[in-house]
Amino acid sequence: MSTQLLRPPLSVLFVTAMYPHAEQPGNGAFVMHQAEQLRALGHHVDIVHVRGYQSRWNYVRGAAEVLRATWVGRHDVVHVHYGLTGLCALFRWRTPMVVTLHGSDMLEGRLQPLVSKLISAVADSTIAVSPAIAGRTQGTLIPCGVDLERFRPADPAHARSRLGLAPDGKYVLFPFDPSRRVKRYDIAEGAVALLRQRGVDAMLLPVWNVANEMMPLYYSAADAMVLCSDTEGSPTSVKEALACNLPVVSTDVGDVRTILRGIDGTEICEPSVSAVAAGLGRVLQRAGRVFDGRSAMRRYDQRSTVQALVGVYCSVLRRAPRLSPS
Repeated sequence: MSTQLLRPPLSVLFVTAMYPHAEQPGNGAFVMHQAEQLRALGHHVDIVHVRGYQSRWNYVRGAAEVLRATWVGRHDVVHVHYGLTGLCALFRWRTPMVVTLHGSDMLEGRLQPLVSKLISAVADSTIAVSPAIAGRTQGTLIPCGVDLERFRPADPAHARSRLGLAPDGKYVLFPFDPSRRVKRYDIAEGAVALLRQRGVDAMLLPVWNVANEMMPLYYSAADAMVLCSDTEGSPTSVKEALACNLPVVSTDVGDVRTILRGIDGTEICEPSVSAVAAGLGRVLQRAGRVFDGRSAMRRYDQRSTVQALVGVYCSVLRRAPRLSPS
């Protein structure tokens, strides 16, 4: 019996600091995808979007929103995305809490991991998106999935035309904000510059703050994607690129090695300009050959990921039934 049939449709409150909105249309799209898939399965999902990037006071407002939403007893589970956001959910009213730790909240700096460990300790269940995070929290391993209906290959020439890109040349996609130091744009930029010095007609294409529905066009228009981050959890961008049959060159971070396992035409490199340039050079030389990353991404199908989430919710509710009034 599938997990969503263990109970009637659930009512879930997502609490997250990352969610697409007008100012940042690509921010936290993977959280939005989980909400959409839960709704597609018949469950009800409300969102508390804590815009902490605007003001720390928004965490106080977020805590008030969570308390107000759970006080009336409409939700079976509060699902927190990112440890720091869990501070808001400490003020929930008699509702079980699940927290997903996505990467930076456990792997960057000192304060964030401490807060995340606190939230994990008081949560009814913890989900980790990569083995490294699961090992630090003893959480359930559920990597973020990819929407295979949305992320599928498109004709490269059509994609470039839609995006206003040159029809010739080799584009290396960097789908992250270059200003985020942890993403190491300096390595990507240096690697492409080195390729150009060696006579490769390569162009670095940084893309961020773009509506998620546009990303399949960028993945299809590019010749390779590069990831040079110092830390990652389970990078959704890698799965999205592969689902669009775009080869990936990456440093060995997060669970990238597992994601790329068995996919010919991908590269894992040392985190240096010369190593990334060499990896990109090998991938770009394969241009025109058949590349199939999509088949391997079926193991990360978003539907399976969300079924696993529902399994966690049901397990929590069996252990700690909702105490708030109906």
